[in-house]
Amino acid sequence: MTVLVSRTGITTVDEPTDPHLDGIVELLRQSIPAECAGLTPYHAATFAAFLGAAVAPPSGLRTVVLRCVRDSSRVRAVADWRVIGRRLFLNGIAVAAGQRGRGWGGLLLDDGYDLARQLGCADLALDVSSSNPRARRLYERRGFTDESYAQWTEVRLDGVAPDPTVRLLDWPSFAAHHVAYGFGDLRIGWATGTASVRVVGPSLRLAAEAPGPGLAAALAQVVPATRCYRIGPTTEAAIAGGFARFVRMSRPVDLRS
Repeated sequence: MTVLVSRTGITTVDEPTDPHLDGIVELLRQSIPAECAGLTPYHAATFAAFLGAAVAPPSGLRTVVLRCVRDSSRVRAVADWRVIGRRLFLNGIAVAAGQRGRGWGGLLLDDGYDLARQLGCADLALDVSSSNPRARRLYERRGFTDESYAQWTEVRLDGVAPDPTVRLLDWPSFAAHHVAYGFGDLRIGWATGTASVRVVGPSLRLAAEAPGPGLAAALAQVVPATRCYRIGPTTEAAIAGGFARFVRMSRPVDLRS
């Protein structure tokens, strides 16, 4: 598979040493809602190194595709696409200050649709904060509809005894990834199940099905965690709760020639 420039002025980041990677990461960080600051991989201190590693393989083997509107000196807008099975997921999209209102966001979404067709993806998907109605309207105009709803809620760490049944299932590979890039997914097991925990700096993100405080307290013995939260399903009509709510939206892709 060769990633083409499907829209005028939009290019793919192809080089691990691309001089714009730091600027891309800074833009993507600014796209995260303030209430989620510090909790996503974009906030990891060395996330630019991760993106460099992600674009190093030949284009046909990558699962991360960075598409940019840029000139020689700066990035005006960026879309961070992830290939997940037959779905092309928009992990993040951002437009630089002073460049908003020029249609870059819509252009990158249209480009993503072209990219999905090239990749043979059945649909596009993304998560948008429910506190960002402007972005949600943009996605709706591009054919996206609601698929599901999620809520982020805090899990307390103080004064909780560690769950003695917790075991770290892939600690060596997680530790190497965390040291290199500042974040990672740690597989854990406990008395009745297994799950992955996302670790970004000192924050832990638990899966919806994972038990809460005891598990987090156990992990805090090896990861210097100061904050823990979980993401769980909710409904559009649910009374607001937690500290953040997101809408998963998707759009089908017509793969007919």
